Amino acid sequence: MLLSIYASIFPKTAIAAPALPPLRIEALVDDAQRLGFDDILLQGQTGFAPLAGQGINLGFGRRAVWLRLRLESPVDQTVLLSLTPNFVDEIDVHIGEDRPGAVAADFRHLAMGDNRPLIADGLSGLANVVPVALRADREALVYIRAAAVNSALGLTVSAHAPSEHALRTTVFALVAGLWFGGMAILVVIQLVFFHYDRKPWFILLAFSTFMAAMVYAGSLGISRLFLFPHGGTGNDLFTAVTAWLGISAGALAASSILDLPAKAPRLHRAFLAIAGIGLVGVGFALAGHNLMFGGFGNLTSIALVTLAVVQALRRLDSDGPGSGLRAAGFGAIWLGILVTCAQRVGVVSLPEWGSYSYGVGVAVHSVLMTASLGVRLRAAETLNRTLHEQALVASQSAEARATALAEERTWELAEAKRVAEAALQAELASQAAQVRFMEIISHQYRTPLATIRTYVDSVGLSLPCQDSANRQRLDRVRGGIRRLVEVLEVNLSRSRLTGPFLRPDLAATPPAAVIEATVARAQDLLQIAIVPVLSPEAEASRIPADAGMLGIALINLLENAAKYARPGAAAPVHLRCDRRGSEVIFTVEDRGIGIPPAEIGGIFGPGARATNAGAIEGTGAGLSLVSRIAAAHGGRVEIDSTLGQGTTVRIILPAGETPAPAAPEPFAPAQTRGR
Repeated sequence: MLLSIYASIFPKTAIAAPALPPLRIEALVDDAQRLGFDDILLQGQTGFAPLAGQGINLGFGRRAVWLRLRLESPVDQTVLLSLTPNFVDEIDVHIGEDRPGAVAADFRHLAMGDNRPLIADGLSGLANVVPVALRADREALVYIRAAAVNSALGLTVSAHAPSEHALRTTVFALVAGLWFGGMAILVVIQLVFFHYDRKPWFILLAFSTFMAAMVYAGSLGISRLFLFPHGGTGNDLFTAVTAWLGISAGALAASSILDLPAKAPRLHRAFLAIAGIGLVGVGFALAGHNLMFGGFGNLTSIALVTLAVVQALRRLDSDGPGSGLRAAGFGAIWLGILVTCAQRVGVVSLPEWGSYSYGVGVAVHSVLMTASLGVRLRAAETLNRTLHEQALVASQSAEARATALAEERTWELAEAKRVAEAALQAELASQAAQVRFMEIISHQYRTPLATIRTYVDSVGLSLPCQDSANRQRLDRVRGGIRRLVEVLEVNLSRSRLTGPFLRPDLAATPPAAVIEATVARAQDLLQIAIVPVLSPEAEASRIPADAGMLGIALINLLENAAKYARPGAAAPVHLRCDRRGSEVIFTVEDRGIGIPPAEIGGIFGPGARATNAGAIEGTGAGLSLVSRIAAAHGGRVEIDSTLGQGTTVRIILPAGETPAPAAPEPFAPAQTRGR
């Protein structure tokens, strides 16, 4: 092909060039790498067998092969022998003439291979090129020894005229440049896709494409030219590591592109195992044992791509746009790997170009995968646009419905507000009427009670001093009058504290005054034994309080203690006042029936009564009013109760400024009055 291109460009030169001699190649495999050139010359024709083609492939193994070429030309000319591939570790070329008794010194020796320094002859580059000078009617004899140290062993020999060398090199470099340039463009496109759509398969495909390019950079000798011109095992290591990393990257990219974690978890685990094998191969390569594990790498690559092809074909009709391109891409790389591995290992006899089928497959695969992902990205954008438009329409519809609903609810709320305000006004009017009623009742009762008290006092003045029986009767009448007056006063105060009337008139109040007034009123009202206790700290304190309102709260607690006392129990009720830090605590403690534990949390609600209250008269408003009064004073209420043993209620209020220490008068509890 190169000759025809060259002849079309330079027809005169092509016509004038002498015909190339035919290549007759014989091979001798040296499995133990023990035969030197002297040994080959001594054994003569023994062991060499003719080759059907122009090359031999022995696959992975630490071995050597000797090739013998016989060249004859009717005219004097120079022929260039091209030895490929470039990554063969060691190549020794011995050039001489076929004559009896020839020894090694009669042959010109050239040492080549990527483990040796690059020959500066201006000919060798991406291929090892050997010039052979032919004389008319004399047979030239060329011995070539190729040996593998840490890579696959294969060698192909081709001949061309020196006048064609520049064209061959240019065409080969142009094709390689186009291939590497195309791969670089694909990597850039994949990275651009990743920039706009952060899907992992874009970055994994870019890495896989890059590693495939690096594999061919090593196989074609580009890395040797630029990185390892002085020989050594560097190029072997570079090629092996990039090949193994390519397997790992390819496995991860294929799993991501095929969406195996979601659609085929078991197959995904198999691909992860293959990626792990690639990393193990990197370890073998770095340890210098690539030959030991290299053959397994070929099988792993074939297994990987075969599984990917099968899965891509299975999902051909169910994965939407781009699935056909994806299946074709995996098919292309599968065919390329199959042909390349067969050529490298020597399973079947294939020409040298078979080793480049993987590169073609990789390029086609990368193009089709990029196109497939581009189609998916385009489909996703179209779907997103459609969903956005649908969402916009739905949003506009929802906004219209919300506006209509808001207008409807606004009207309903306005109507509800009007009804609530009317109900509130009615409630306030009812409460005001109730307070007015209690005031009238209190006034109407006070006048006759005062008259009765006057007549009782007049009767008492008229009784003889020794008439103790009648005087005791009059005392009981006076006690009943006082109790009735207290009932009227307490209920009038309670009615005034409902609704908006619960606004305390705060003043600096001594707790002792509150305790004394409460005990006095409670004893007239409730006729129970009350034990008041006032600590010295509380006695010296002042609290910002409405004394009358706070007294009603304590009266309510004392009334509950009297009302819910255990039948037959005569235990007194304790009323204590203590100071704790910046708080003053009023405590009412009884030995009554107690409150069930599950009901304590809701006992302060309006109308709340314990279930064990039974038929005891009550409305459930007492503790609710206590809680509201405490809150109006900036305080709180705490309650402890044990069923069947009693209840302790604490009103905790913030203390005001404590006056300078003085000698306060000791608190004298009110005495229990007789009836």
